[in-house]
Amino acid sequence: MRYINLKNQGYHKKINLSKIIYNFKKSLVLKKNAGDPRLIHSIYVIRGDGEILFEKSFGAIKIDESLVSVFLSALTSFTGAMPDGSIKSVVSGRLKFVYTVDNKRDLIHVFCADKEDDELGLHQRIKRVRDVFAEEQYAKLATWDGKSREIWADFEASVEKILSGIIKIALVGFGGVGKTTMLNLMRGTDVPIEYNPTIAVDVKKLDVSATYDVIIWDFAGQERYTPLWTFLLRGTNIVLLVTDSTVENVVSTKRVYLNVIKKRKQDILTYCICNKQDLPRAMKPKLVERLLNVPCFPMVAINPTYRDELMSLITTAIDEWARSTQQKEEA
Repeated sequence: MRYINLKNQGYHKKINLSKIIYNFKKSLVLKKNAGDPRLIHSIYVIRGDGEILFEKSFGAIKIDESLVSVFLSALTSFTGAMPDGSIKSVVSGRLKFVYTVDNKRDLIHVFCADKEDDELGLHQRIKRVRDVFAEEQYAKLATWDGKSREIWADFEASVEKILSGIIKIALVGFGGVGKTTMLNLMRGTDVPIEYNPTIAVDVKKLDVSATYDVIIWDFAGQERYTPLWTFLLRGTNIVLLVTDSTVENVVSTKRVYLNVIKKRKQDILTYCICNKQDLPRAMKPKLVERLLNVPCFPMVAINPTYRDELMSLITTAIDEWARSTQQKEEA
């Protein structure tokens, strides 16, 4: 069994590296089609008495509508004993019904999806749909006439965003190149004065897209954590390689790109961030780009004025990834 002793680094504990790897393999891998709206036929918000308050059909798959009607009509008979917030699923033929209860508000939320759709992804999304309705929509029921559908316009937009999926962006680079500082710059938070190395991985949500939920994964850059990178990259859509722009680090970063990213995940969109451009030994992005053969961009992550450039780069990367994905689907 492999352990990491952090005592010499100022920490007084051991980390079981094998256990970390196992847990990431088991629970943090995102399936490509998890919660994909192409596989979800419809969603429903239903009162405890069976009244359908909201219904949205995506027409993603051809189904037996009578089967759906039977399931919905019988739903309230077996959700009454469910604990608040619990989520269950039932497979019938080609369909998978995933449902959750909000007992406080006497509501049931239902997804009708393809039976092959990812269970974990569906659970994550139906929970978020349930929470969004509770926080943003439930109060509207007090004044709703029971007929108008315009009242649900905001909720429908939220549902579309939730079902569009998650974009995972990974910050990859060795220790001290400025990945965590860049993450703070993205989120508009203060840059720490002292260097505190990331342990394993830090995951943060970034509010940058109206279509997708963008999650930033900040990979620990110390050598002891590099065995995790292959596992952490699974499910990644975009990689931002971060270098401190020194010759030594750029050469090491090239090895990471060739051996960890390009060889194993050729479908990942990769950009390189040439950080610390304010230092005298910094290589210019154009030179780094010739060495790495990926688009490179200048950065001084400790300077707040670079935030707009960084956010623009992330938006561009998301748009490029979305276009590429759509082209592959249409091919």
